Amino acid sequence: MPISRDTDLTSSDPGGAAPPPALPQRLRRWAVTARDQAAVSALTEEAGLLGRDDIRLALVREDAATGLRCDWSALARQLYVLELSAAERVFLGFVLSMAGSHQTALSRVQELDEARLAIVLRALVRLSGNGRIAVGTRV
Repeated sequence: MPISRDTDLTSSDPGGAAPPPALPQRLRRWAVTARDQAAVSALTEEAGLLGRDDIRLALVREDAATGLRCDWSALARQLYVLELSAAERVFLGFVLSMAGSHQTALSRVQELDEARLAIVLRALVRLSGNGRIAVGTRV
């Protein structure tokens, strides 16, 4: 079901750089499977894409039983319709691959900037269930 008019998913930031304040927490509560948790974790950590109204309209749905949820299939259908840079499209491709509704070639990591690469790597570690591997900057 599409988002109702009563649900305020518009960004508090006029530039769309940050998601509405409660959205990341609500999506994290919804994500119970490892795949959903990894994908939501990557999206909320990156924050810029989730801060865009067009991305939220393509991805976030409201359900009476579960509240807000991510509709990964809907985002996958819109991936080449949305106005995205190549790097944004690749990042969302990896997010969708973690969620399970998309396939992205691993060689596309070359198109990610350092920040998004680190986010994807942390999400993959989370998806693997291995809590001992740390992803960060070398000293």
